[in-house]
Amino acid sequence: MRSKTHPHPRLKLTGRLFLMPAVLALAAAVCQAANAGAAPAPADGARSVIFVRVPGANGPQAGACWQDFAFLAAVPAATKCNDGAPAVIALDESCTVTREIDDYLRRYKPTSTYCLGSPVSTPPPPTTAQPAPAQPAPAAPIGPGTRLAAESAESAAWTLATKFWQSADKAVICDANDYAAALTASSLAARLRAPLLYCGDRGASLATMNCLKHLGVKKALVIGGAAEAAGQFKAAGVEVVEFSGTQAVLAWMRQQNMPVTYLAVTNPADRDSLVIRKLSLASALLAAGRGGIAVPLAYKAVWKAGFTGAECKDGAPKGTPASKKPPHKGTLSVGGKEVSFVVTSGRGDKEYDRVNFDLNGNGEFGDSGEGPFRAADVVTIGGLKCSISLGQTNGLGKADIRITAPCAEQVLSDLKGLYAAMGHAPSHLAIVSMPDGIPQAIVPEGAGEGSSRDLCSDFPFTNADDDMFGEVALGRVTAENATFATLYASRVITYPLLLDSIWSGKAGQARWENSYDKLFENVGFVMAPHHDVDKLRWIERPEGKKRGKREKGFSQDSPLTSVAAIAHTAHSWWHDIGQTYDWDSDVLLAPAVVESGGCLATALDRQADFHSVVARMLRNGAAGFVGNALPATAFQEQQRIMFWNSVLAGRTMGQAQLDASNGAVAVVLETGQNRGGPNHYMLYLCGLFGDPGFTMHVPSAPKSAPARCEVKGDVVSVCAPAEWWPCRIRVPEDWKLWTDKDLYVLRGAGTWPNRHWIGAGYDAEETYIWAALGTDRKVKSIKQIQSPAKPLGWTGKFVADDNADGTRTYMWRVRLVDFDQIKGTITAKADRLDYKVTFE
Repeated sequence: MRSKTHPHPRLKLTGRLFLMPAVLALAAAVCQAANAGAAPAPADGARSVIFVRVPGANGPQAGACWQDFAFLAAVPAATKCNDGAPAVIALDESCTVTREIDDYLRRYKPTSTYCLGSPVSTPPPPTTAQPAPAQPAPAAPIGPGTRLAAESAESAAWTLATKFWQSADKAVICDANDYAAALTASSLAARLRAPLLYCGDRGASLATMNCLKHLGVKKALVIGGAAEAAGQFKAAGVEVVEFSGTQAVLAWMRQQNMPVTYLAVTNPADRDSLVIRKLSLASALLAAGRGGIAVPLAYKAVWKAGFTGAECKDGAPKGTPASKKPPHKGTLSVGGKEVSFVVTSGRGDKEYDRVNFDLNGNGEFGDSGEGPFRAADVVTIGGLKCSISLGQTNGLGKADIRITAPCAEQVLSDLKGLYAAMGHAPSHLAIVSMPDGIPQAIVPEGAGEGSSRDLCSDFPFTNADDDMFGEVALGRVTAENATFATLYASRVITYPLLLDSIWSGKAGQARWENSYDKLFENVGFVMAPHHDVDKLRWIERPEGKKRGKREKGFSQDSPLTSVAAIAHTAHSWWHDIGQTYDWDSDVLLAPAVVESGGCLATALDRQADFHSVVARMLRNGAAGFVGNALPATAFQEQQRIMFWNSVLAGRTMGQAQLDASNGAVAVVLETGQNRGGPNHYMLYLCGLFGDPGFTMHVPSAPKSAPARCEVKGDVVSVCAPAEWWPCRIRVPEDWKLWTDKDLYVLRGAGTWPNRHWIGAGYDAEETYIWAALGTDRKVKSIKQIQSPAKPLGWTGKFVADDNADGTRTYMWRVRLVDFDQIKGTITAKADRLDYKVTFE
């Protein structure tokens, strides 16, 4: 079944909103709770979920409300009671537990559930939405639900504080009107295992002051403009540390020797604007679960806003270059400023690939700094540094020019400002935002005249220095709404407690991808049956000459619903990953890492509401998604396999994606593709969507030794894997010359292919292994010691990555095997090659 609305019955946490008496009575209630004795935190190993009633959490109608702050106060409470692994889910006004949430609860099996903001009971088991046949049997009834009443941000905070803390040496305080500061405050409180409390326009309420006294708080960490409350705390004998904002918090943590390795950046404007509302709530939750800090980047962002001009009837305006197509002139508005523009064509009649602006308003378009600009160039309009997109196909609908702000340069500058406050770059960075809040980088497809297409990419944000290599493991967290964003964050944080033998030791492949089975099996995975078109259900069966029609994706009874990893390749777009899963699917998934070599699956510039197959898979259970933002090419295979090599070696998803990207950078630099080329193109297309700090369960250590690199003094040795695995591939329908013929590829643990299309009508591959040397010395030369027969050996070139600690990593690629893809046989191989390094 498919439906663009929710196709299943909903479960409701019933009950009316419980309103406490007025402010003075709140203080009495706190004192009464103190006299009765606060409930102790759950014992070690307890699994709790806190639901928070957040009006509008499931739709675009969401607006600012005090429950947003209640959710943020629940994050440190859940972090404390779950020993660092918080599970907090935002529910809408109806307190509806959807089937996706129920699926999570069945896997997590919480011992306690709470609902803040409404008196509720624990969700009952579903009566009509049955678990998939391959899913575990229904869990035992969930532990008793507890109602946590609240009528304001302050009351919610002290209700949580007195429920989950018997005492607290520290408390984090924030103004209940400062949402941006509260995002950081929530994650800091979680890191300190301290309660988060709020103050208002007139300082802290009597209830909050009594709560501090009851808990025995000795130090208050006050974030943002809360000077009056700070004075109250000092008068009560509480030590106060005041922070002006997030950078001050990061600098203080550095002073306290509290390293921050994970940042979750978000745009607080999504609270009551932007397309997907309150996605930012998940930033505090992810930061708390990874021991990091949530960082607000309050941009007035513009994402590929399109503007169209009209043909210049009176000829080209003064200052514009000659055009092979009739110039178009129009007006755009950015940052409150209107500017005239003219687009022209320098490469025939297909696309407008240049633009000039009348920035000074004198009616001419050729003054200094007015152009011509090309795709991905940056121009300042209305005080904003804006990236330019050109061409009709680079966004939603048709437009002559599109504008994105802030540009990648500005975002990266802001990130590096945070790193300076920290004293180092984080190891992981989550961008918890759609691009209308924190835009993707607009990267040129190629340099020079002739290209009007740009590439949308998050890879530039991995950079913490000045070279091309990335240093920070990055993922972008997207969701259909705040409910599913917080469900996703809770799922990946508590993932180790969800593991079940029914799915955690299995992996699957779909459509054209069938060559990774040995890589998975080598670390203990059992392969699920391969998924292909013939596994899809018929909507209309073929009859006579009528071809028939199949479902767009697999059903709930598919083996792919119960695997830990899915590798896929087929024609795709943001509506579906080809013949496997679509954007309206209601099929629930195990917490799988999904990787697709299809085209356009991760495009975020084609759908006004950001509806996508990626967000749907993350909603329905997936732990992460890796895919391409534009049509992919054969060269992507290097990054695909490098990603899985790293994941199967126990790296986080973000580290694995960074490894794959940096491998592509090394090839780009070695082959001189810095300004464009097939590897350059694929480098920027492939991105991770999900928590970069997530680590997939791997059943065992490698059974067969992977390829490896050994360093002994000035000799670097590259060793082949213990086994090579020829694989007869599933030939794509597009390879017409090879229909019903055999073709093979070669796989080996720790190796990767250079894949490219050839005239014979298929993707040819050469298999490589990376050699890497980390050193604080500068390398003068590298010489291969042995002389193997060609094509074995290296390319004779190496590249260098400068590291933050002053060292360098030198990389070069080595071939230890040659393979006949038509016969499926190895024609030459070497077990080891050595390289002598000479230092300056």
